[in-house]
Amino acid sequence: MRLLHYEPAVPNFGDDLNPLLWPELAPGLFGQDVSLPGTGTGNGTAFVGIGTIIGIDPAGCSRLHVFTSGAGYSDPARWQGLDVRYHCVRGPVSARALGLPADRALTDGAVLVPRSPSFADLASRPSTTRTVVMPHYETLAFPGWSRAAQLAGFDIVDPRGSPRDVIAALAGARLVLTESLHGAILADAFGVPWRGFAVSRNFSTAKWADWAASLDMDVTVALVPPPDPMPLLRFGKRPEPFGTMIALDPEAALAEFRARIAAPPKVALVRRQAKRVLEAVPVTRRLLGFSPERTAQALVELATRDPFVSNPSRRAGLADEMLERLYRLAKEAGASAAVLA
Repeated sequence: MRLLHYEPAVPNFGDDLNPLLWPELAPGLFGQDVSLPGTGTGNGTAFVGIGTIIGIDPAGCSRLHVFTSGAGYSDPARWQGLDVRYHCVRGPVSARALGLPADRALTDGAVLVPRSPSFADLASRPSTTRTVVMPHYETLAFPGWSRAAQLAGFDIVDPRGSPRDVIAALAGARLVLTESLHGAILADAFGVPWRGFAVSRNFSTAKWADWAASLDMDVTVALVPPPDPMPLLRFGKRPEPFGTMIALDPEAALAEFRARIAAPPKVALVRRQAKRVLEAVPVTRRLLGFSPERTAQALVELATRDPFVSNPSRRAGLADEMLERLYRLAKEAGASAAVLA
């Protein structure tokens, strides 16, 4: 069986977890091309893992085993005609969008990271007194975030780093402020309190609501002004004013999912033209009122709010069930699953 996962143009620790986590938990399940998901070679069977990747290019595989993946970016109809088995998906929004039974909704596969031998030691490390800030990897491509975190007295964590380094920073924090969904998921998996924030339309309330609902969490996300306006011109500005606390409503999330599939967001011509001007003349961007100081103030205010963390018993129960389903899949495939404590 081959491992199918998203590989962005730049590293992203959530996606990069796939070739580290699954072969360790079920070592006999995968073939030698475990880290080469785009070649279309092998026996035509693939394991679809962590990420919002339901509907991803099947890379020549005709049989797909979906395990903890989420819906939201690609049209599932892309898999029409394939033999697709949904062992579990990221949450109830994905299950409803796909018309699956409710028991197919578990949670994101990254909940198993603390049980993986390569990461288990992070759970026993003493926590620091630091608050860390993790923007989305695409947001962090624009300037000002390191300065904003410094002004707030916080540490920046770059999701483009190695999974081991990124997860160690999250697991050892006192509080995690994150635009990256997997920043919240991994903090939560290690029992570290967190708060989410959005910057632009690049933030998907659908996938956040999907995951939060899987853990029975009633979550809000803060809309934070970026230190530089380019993310707003690149991805679009949300309609709410900065400072709004956005509720993650599953019904609204399902509507967002359907809208994204029906008509992927497009950047208007006037916005593309404005973006080119502002990229060419950085000094003009400061005239729009965005600055690291403004972002730092918003992050400091967010850090004063009560944080979120899921119920440990709920989290452990989902992880237990997920490992059981992984073991059954490996057994059915004639492979050996790892025996985990």
